[in-house]
Amino acid sequence: MTSKDYNYATWGHGSESFEDFATGAPLVTSRAPSFSVEDLASGESVEMKDLWRKGVTIVEFGSFT
Repeated sequence: MTSKDYNYATWGHGSESFEDFATGAPLVTSRAPSFSVEDLASGESVEMKDLWRKGVTIVEFGSFT
């Protein structure tokens, strides 16, 4: 995949695609499923549910393209 395949200048997929995405997205109050992540300090695998039990956990997803 190249950057031209991934990026687009305008949303050209039609309103139906956006509506499907918007109505199928999780709600703000929904509980996220647990998944394994790597602890960057130790390199060990950690379950997100274990972090959530300790308090507020912020997960940020982004794209650097």
